Amino acid sequence: MPFLFPLLILFGLIAVPDAAFSAASQAALLWWSRVLPSLLPYLIASSLLLKSGVPARLPKRLAPVLLLPLGLLGGYPVGARLAGKLYRDGSLSRSDAQKTAAFCNLPNPVFLLSVVAAGFFHDPKTALPLLLGVYGTSLLALVPLSRIRLSAAQKSEPPALSRDLPAAISDGMQAILHIGGCLVFASVLGALLESTGLFRLFGAAAPTVRACTLGLFEMTSGVSLLSSLPLSLPLRLALSAFFLQFGGVSVLLQSASHLPLSLLRYCLVRLILALLSALAVYLLTPLFCPAAVVPTLATGAEMLQNSFDMLAVTLSSTIGLLLVFVFTFGLRHQKRTP
Repeated sequence: MPFLFPLLILFGLIAVPDAAFSAASQAALLWWSRVLPSLLPYLIASSLLLKSGVPARLPKRLAPVLLLPLGLLGGYPVGARLAGKLYRDGSLSRSDAQKTAAFCNLPNPVFLLSVVAAGFFHDPKTALPLLLGVYGTSLLALVPLSRIRLSAAQKSEPPALSRDLPAAISDGMQAILHIGGCLVFASVLGALLESTGLFRLFGAAAPTVRACTLGLFEMTSGVSLLSSLPLSLPLRLALSAFFLQFGGVSVLLQSASHLPLSLLRYCLVRLILALLSALAVYLLTPLFCPAAVVPTLATGAEMLQNSFDMLAVTLSSTIGLLLVFVFTFGLRHQKRTP
């Protein structure tokens, strides 16, 4: 029943309009103040680069690898957008474009430095383990990307700045509007889930469960909540790295708007990279932030509470991932429905 999901959302919007409006307002403000000014120039520049025909002039095995640094510099969802453009031009097959999008979709380093490290954690040194863990893990993508070959693109008009620049600006504005809509929608979904009172069932671990679950819908909100939790710094940074690498429903929607993704395969690739990033950041944090990681002998009550927190994180992450996969299954079903 493909109509059930939209009906549930509509019912939630009617039942708790204040929560939905607050979430939508915060997401729209985040898009206007952070996402649009930081991402729009990269969207325009990447579109102009593709229109100039640079990828077609590179060696056929080097062009897909080039999308990795471009996706890194641009942030979500520039990697998926570039892969989608090459797929529509006939330069990449659908399967190769899906692989490229899954590996080249990365968070912006400026976002990690200014928003996450300095803004949320109030410590610029926390950017070092985040950068190394998130982007170091992403370098594993060089192996599958180097095996992808760029096909001969369809013939197009020779590049002309007077024609390509206005078209690139138009493409960038359309893409940034898609991103804003996905960001608002995912934030509202998280707010509707929170309004059900499900998080109260976890008692003292409710803030941790809330942060992890909302992070699976919209990573910025989840990381913001995680940064202020009474957990150890390595654990907070590791969980943040997981959501920054995975992206959540918001990034999934942004990516799917540029390319007909195999959503389940895309989510599995992002999940593996996210787990590796979280492990790397957890191990690297004591090396770069030793003053913030103070070893102490925990009491029995503290050990019990830590165990409950970890169990809550595991349960909430499992529930959230199931919701994400149910959501992606619904999208796949709707795509197959004529």
